Amino acid sequence: MEPKNVVSLKITKKIRTLQEIAMELRLGKDFSITRLTLLKEFCNDAQAAAQFALHLAKKTQQAMLASQQSSSEKKRQYLRLIRNAVGAMAAYLRQPSKKTAASLTEILSEAQNAQNRFEHQQWGPVRIIESRELLIVETALKCLLQSWESSDLGYRVARQYAERYNPRYGTGLIPESASMVEDITEFWGRHFLGRGWRRRLEI
Repeated sequence: MEPKNVVSLKITKKIRTLQEIAMELRLGKDFSITRLTLLKEFCNDAQAAAQFALHLAKKTQQAMLASQQSSSEKKRQYLRLIRNAVGAMAAYLRQPSKKTAASLTEILSEAQNAQNRFEHQQWGPVRIIESRELLIVETALKCLLQSWESSDLGYRVARQYAERYNPRYGTGLIPESASMVEDITEFWGRHFLGRGWRRRLEI
């Protein structure tokens, strides 16, 4: 095991890397989505990954409300599922129990059933996703329910949250991803370095 101060330096360097990626995205640069794989180490801690998943679920809910995407009946259904999921995740993390875990499982099933249409293509069946927001929250729910996969699921929910497409850049971390990478950096900065994490990065 590495000394604690060495681990802290590694963590600080990775948080600084996330911060730099967000800044460069603001300047019009783009990156492969695999730049976020550094989060897998952070998400080895299942409890931290669960809190991270809730953080991104809340941010997703807030963005969906702000953009007024709930105009159609289907979109209102998606928003209701997201709201229920955020509430259930928060309740589970406050007090893990069979009852709160069962609530998560039920909502996960509802979320999966809400987008359960597949198209058969040459290489096999492809799931049709109408709500990226609901897919993010679906993965967030799995972070809590499948803690043994926290590393991969934590990375996956971050990827779904931050990845965007633009014909100029393709798919990946593009300028439109900047605020999402900032949200990710904010969580891990506070988690490891506390409320004054930005000042600590400057030291």
